[in-house]
Amino acid sequence: MMQGPKRVVSVLLSAIVLSVGYLDYWAYSQAFYREPKIWMDVVSGTGSAPGQYRIGVIDTAYFLARHLHLGMRHTLALLDVISGLITVFALFLVLQRSAVYRRAKVATQWFGAASFLVLVQFYLAWLLWYQRPETLPTAAILAVSLLLVAGRSTRPEGVGGSGTIGAIGTVGTVMGLLLLAVAQGFVRADVAFALHVGILLVCLTSSGKGFALSRGVQAGTSLIAVLLAVGIQYDLMKRVYPQATYGDTQVLQLFLNLKAPWGYAPFVLFLLPMGWTALMLARKRYQVEAAEIGLFTAAVLFLGMWVMVGKISEVRIFMPFALALAPLTAELAMQRFLGGAEGSEASAEVRVAETLPHS
Repeated sequence: MMQGPKRVVSVLLSAIVLSVGYLDYWAYSQAFYREPKIWMDVVSGTGSAPGQYRIGVIDTAYFLARHLHLGMRHTLALLDVISGLITVFALFLVLQRSAVYRRAKVATQWFGAASFLVLVQFYLAWLLWYQRPETLPTAAILAVSLLLVAGRSTRPEGVGGSGTIGAIGTVGTVMGLLLLAVAQGFVRADVAFALHVGILLVCLTSSGKGFALSRGVQAGTSLIAVLLAVGIQYDLMKRVYPQATYGDTQVLQLFLNLKAPWGYAPFVLFLLPMGWTALMLARKRYQVEAAEIGLFTAAVLFLGMWVMVGKISEVRIFMPFALALAPLTAELAMQRFLGGAEGSEASAEVRVAETLPHS
């Protein structure tokens, strides 16, 4: 009897992350030797916006470097490897727990796992393009948040999200999501903002019953998370680092993006998998988890933010959301090419036709 792909995928995911981590370390080393004090402006509080507001990873790396007697290039690479491993294994667990994956035949599971591996390697190949220390830690926080929001797809027929976990599980999930939102606020507050606004919007639809938490609890948790992210960002900007400015850098990048056609190539290439995912969702024929619809909604919101205030050539900005969408893309590929769980009785799960808001 054919075994599932878990062991093989675990080995390959580890190899991918460790390989990327090796290249990541040498990229940090090159940056360090070109400019030995490259990260110390953020540590000392004299950096430029918006980098000065993203102190979570830099300060953590500096703390580890001092106490472990290592260079910051070593501790930054270490944090990236740990974050990368957390990201890929949390997202693979999201895929394994999905209804589409669990109900699929073993051969279809292998196809889904292979699709997930290809997507992970495709996205991580862009990590060193405009490398930044906060990219993989952000992806890790986003992946664990998705894991908590999704929970387990083991609902009995006709039971909503509130029946998936008990009172202790509910408290743990809420506290976990809020702690992750606080951590994300010190790494990239805009990601936490987009994630929980997207989830909150889905909670306002009939699909809000498909989360691990009940609709009301999830909506309240996401609302608090949004307020925490905004509050942290405001405090860092106005009270902690009021001297940080953007200098000659324009905050609004939309018109510069439109005038820079050389940025279209990486932008289009990097977003090809998400474009295919959007096309499949638009067909409204495939089974999709509520948490993944919330994540996709958040990704669309963040995509708009990126185009407005970020350079579209710096695709690593969107990498955390791109990686987090990999399970959804793999599930859609399983259903599109091998049938997957399409057409099966799954009234406790959500379908795209029920999750997308109606105009």
